[in-house]
Amino acid sequence: MPEVRTIESHSTAVELFRLLDREPRPSAENSPWVMANMVSTLDGRAALNGRSGRLGGPLDRAMFQAIRALADVILVGAKTVRVERYGPIRLSAGLQEARRESGRTPLPTLAVLSGSLELPDDTGLFDAPERLHVLTGSSTPEADRRALTAIGVAVEPLAGVRSAAEEATETLARSGAPMILTEGGPGLLGALLASQSLDELCLTLAPRLVGAGLALLAVGRGYKVLYREAHHLIEDLHEARELGELRKYRAQ
Repeated sequence: MPEVRTIESHSTAVELFRLLDREPRPSAENSPWVMANMVSTLDGRAALNGRSGRLGGPLDRAMFQAIRALADVILVGAKTVRVERYGPIRLSAGLQEARRESGRTPLPTLAVLSGSLELPDDTGLFDAPERLHVLTGSSTPEADRRALTAIGVAVEPLAGVRSAAEEATETLARSGAPMILTEGGPGLLGALLASQSLDELCLTLAPRLVGAGLALLAVGRGYKVLYREAHHLIEDLHEARELGELRKYRAQ
C-alpha cells in the first residue's frame, strides 16, 4: 500500500519542497532521474479551455513550484511552451534559498525540445538565455541555430537515432543534470513512457469532468511500463474548497 499523507491547504511551497526532497532519487552518468509532473481531470483531460494551469487551486500551484524546485532541468515540448506561454523558470526567494541549502543552484534551467525552432518571442522566453537550453533535430536550419546561439542560448542538435525524448534526457544528463523534470505536454510524456525513460510520475487529479479537450496520453498508443504508487497526498478535507489529490508513482 502507498503511504498516504494529508497536507494542509496553507502549506507553503518551501514546506512541500522539503517534504518531497526527503525521497531518494538516484541517478548515474548518462542515466538521470526523470520525473514528470502532470495534471488530469477525472476523465483524463490535461487542460481546461486549452490551459493546464486552470485545473488547479492555490495548493496545486504551491506543489507545482515545490516540484519544480527539485529539478536541475525542466524539459518541455515546444508546443507546450507556446500554449502555456513559458518564460524563464522563476522561483520564490524562499525556494531559491532552500535549493542552495540542498546543494543545488538557485534556479533550474529550462530545456525546450523543438523540431522546428518555432519558439515564441513575446513571452519573455529569451530573457534569461543563460538558463535556456534548446534541443532540436540535426536537420533544423543552421542559421536558426546560430541565431539562438548568438543571444546566449545553448543549442544541442540530437542525433535522431532513437526517440527525441530519450536522446534529450541523455544529452541533458551529460551536461550535468542528474534530475530532470518534464511538465509535458502529453506528447512528450507519452514518448518518455514509450521509451521507458520515466522514473517518477506526479499526477494531480483535479475534481472535474470536462468531457472534451486535450488528453493526458495519446489514444491508441501502447505503453508497456509498470508503476507502483509510492505516495498519495490529499488536501485536508476540513480546509479544502475543492478536494484535489496528488498521486506519486515510481517505475518498477
